[in-house]
Amino acid sequence: MNLLIVDDDAVARMIALESLAGETDLVCRECADGEAMLAALAATPADLVLLDIEMPGMDGITACRAMRAAGHAATQVMFVSVHNDLETRLAAYDAGGNDFIVKPYEPAELRRKVAVARQIAACRAGLTQQVQEAARTAFTAMSAMGEMGSVLDTLRAFSSCETPAALAQKLLSGTQAFGLEGFVELRTAEGRLCDAWHGQCTPLECSILEHASSMDRLFQFRDRLVVNYPGVTLLVQALPLADPERLGRLRDHLATLVEAADMRLAGMEAARRQHAQQSGIREVIGELTRTLDEINRVQALNRLRATEIDEALLTELVKSYARLGLTDDQEAELTRLVQDAHARLNALREEDGQVSDRLHKVVERLQKLARL
Repeated sequence: MNLLIVDDDAVARMIALESLAGETDLVCRECADGEAMLAALAATPADLVLLDIEMPGMDGITACRAMRAAGHAATQVMFVSVHNDLETRLAAYDAGGNDFIVKPYEPAELRRKVAVARQIAACRAGLTQQVQEAARTAFTAMSAMGEMGSVLDTLRAFSSCETPAALAQKLLSGTQAFGLEGFVELRTAEGRLCDAWHGQCTPLECSILEHASSMDRLFQFRDRLVVNYPGVTLLVQALPLADPERLGRLRDHLATLVEAADMRLAGMEAARRQHAQQSGIREVIGELTRTLDEINRVQALNRLRATEIDEALLTELVKSYARLGLTDDQEAELTRLVQDAHARLNALREEDGQVSDRLHKVVERLQKLARL
């Protein structure tokens, strides 16, 4: 604890020093007037000033006001005076004093008051540390909230991306929101896409990203960090190594962004494959529809031709009866056989028509599914 004894009387200063001689944790200095006190405080602040009121030139009350005006708010002031009246005590209080002791005093009384001042100083130091810690915690919390807001903004931006190129740009914008320079590689069925914070990647940067994609999920080298997921590799540089707490948060934030980008890229790939499948299905349905229409046309034509052939066959058969010299029973039997064969052929044609109808219904269902 730093103590400054201010008194124009050298004997009074000596008595104060002797009274506190047993206090090993005290570092004591002396001043003979108010001006010297202000200069001493400007050079080295004190925890406690033992300040005499009755001094020539600048008295203790004036000196205390000047000290407070100079910004020494944390320094405690214990006034010393031969006067014990209320007016003097109120003047000391109004000037910014913290305690008051009357000359002549007992050494034990001075030690007791200094001990109280020491406790107050310790409490103030603890409170100051708590306030500083609370301020740091609040600043960290606000910084974390701001960073989390950037993460959420980037995640929302991912949902509107329809192409890998747009997704790469949004991911790089997210890293720049943290004040970082980033490079990204996206891998799709159509090939690799590389992009950088400054624009198009150079061939060397592309090769670095390709090499980085074979590393661990999270890999840090000095102020560079690689984040790997199956479809996305992000490399950032200029990490804040001097701020380990923020560095830890950034590692988590970047991992979250890359994981979300990878999921969005996988969704794009699934949508692309689904679109390709739907296009292929539509083409197959169109071809199948045209084939069925052709089958129906051919079947209708064949039925017409078969009917004409049947009728011509019966006509020729009846005409041939006279030439063949058949009996009536033979003619009837032959006619029956031809008619039975005609009936069986008609039944087969009817089954063909039913199969064709079922195929048309299947095509209609496929067309409905393709439109979903």
